[in-house]
Amino acid sequence: MFLPTMLRAVAISAFLTALPVSAAETASPATTPLLADKANFTLPFYLFNGHILIDGAVNGRQGKLMFDTGTEFPFFLNNHYLPLAKDLKIGEGRAASGQKMVLYKQQSPIKTIDLAGQIQLNNLTAVLHTDWSFIEQAYTPFFLGSIGHGFNRQYLFVIDYEAQTIAFHAFNQSKTQPASVIDPARVAATLEFTPTGVDGKMPEVVLRIGNKTIKASFDTGNLGSLELTEAMKNELTAGGELILTPRTYTCGQREPHVSASLNGLNYGPQALQDARNLTFKIGKTNQLGLGYHFLKNYISVWDYQNSRLTLLRP
Repeated sequence: MFLPTMLRAVAISAFLTALPVSAAETASPATTPLLADKANFTLPFYLFNGHILIDGAVNGRQGKLMFDTGTEFPFFLNNHYLPLAKDLKIGEGRAASGQKMVLYKQQSPIKTIDLAGQIQLNNLTAVLHTDWSFIEQAYTPFFLGSIGHGFNRQYLFVIDYEAQTIAFHAFNQSKTQPASVIDPARVAATLEFTPTGVDGKMPEVVLRIGNKTIKASFDTGNLGSLELTEAMKNELTAGGELILTPRTYTCGQREPHVSASLNGLNYGPQALQDARNLTFKIGKTNQLGLGYHFLKNYISVWDYQNSRLTLLRP
């Protein structure tokens, strides 16, 4: 069994380092920007164990796609459920939960990808796929794959966990249109982030906890995680900013682990919600991963064009 909190796509950089340049370029999400035929659209979603699942169809076969900002590719499809040709092997690696994954690409384009009946993308080339059967076992046997950064980065998008919607606003229109989604009276914090990871997929900011700092990255595929050095753990615990709690169950499974809560987070002068229900481990760095358990407290506006993440009060 695997932890739902560890449902990461793949460390794609591990594939690219072992490939010739031509294959690396084929696998790069930056080479195939995608735009829908609508400048503005909204996708409703389901929440399952804190992850975002969207109704969809690939070449007419219906199922669900996971919306994961931490996945590099526009679409990363499931060849265990979908009849996709393994014409070109791109590389091999492992998911963060340990499963071996092999990436393939078929020569013929994907005829259609439908998202929630709202938009349809046609004749998509260079779409990568792998065997996601281990996610089928935990989530749905009709798992189509994931929607990732290669698609999302073309839009300013707004995630509302309470309403369970993601509203997309394409950047290739008047700047006033995307900007109008932000009500200044509801802004809780405006985070100017550094794009990190493949193609800048992972927004990273430096947050303060009392008189200490920690790097935090945002990712809808990560429910919440915390890695601390032993020294930082001891300092934060002594100051009351860190609370560690042993737990027996995770997302309906018996999975003993230690859960962490961080109190008193700040971005400059802006106070943020406490980060709770974080999976915790001791490591060599101090790194905070903020996902569902943190983002659900806000309506979040993701703007990769201007490297800005705005948190709105619901």
